[in-house]
Amino acid sequence: MGPLLTSTVIAALVAALIAALISVLTSERRIAAENVIQARKDWRDRIRGLASEVHKALAFPDGVEATTTLNELHARFSLLVDPHDIMDQEILQLIAAGNAGRADEFTQRVALLLKYDWERAKREASIWRWLCERKPDRVAFTVDYRPGVPHNYRNRRAVCAKFLKNAAGRNSP
Repeated sequence: MGPLLTSTVIAALVAALIAALISVLTSERRIAAENVIQARKDWRDRIRGLASEVHKALAFPDGVEATTTLNELHARFSLLVDPHDIMDQEILQLIAAGNAGRADEFTQRVALLLKYDWERAKREASIWRWLCERKPDRVAFTVDYRPGVPHNYRNRRAVCAKFLKNAAGRNSP
């Protein structure tokens, strides 16, 4: 075999190995993303259902049984949120018999949690968002949240923001 043929064979083998590696990594990422996305969807559905029960128990307490019901709902809700997250703990503190007047606040805080998780799921599902955006901010109820005022959850990286701005400028008439 000549040197040209040997280098061609080596280059072909290297290209085949790289293509196989990329194929495996892409496939694993797709499978993992699908599983995580489905698990997150199920989690959001459970949170929505449980939040509805909590809101009903807070807004319409049934006397002595309200405390028992709220304790049970608190336990169930605490199994679904992060025990180390301060904002999740603030949500859990609202699930108590003395917070009947704060049912709407509870619902708003849960809505912010669900929106944050939805933005995270969208970012993780798209390779372009993963490359161009940083992790979304979670809106703090007492600091950042203003009813009726939209919050920008997307944190674009500077390089992508410039690229998208330039691309939008080229496409406009």
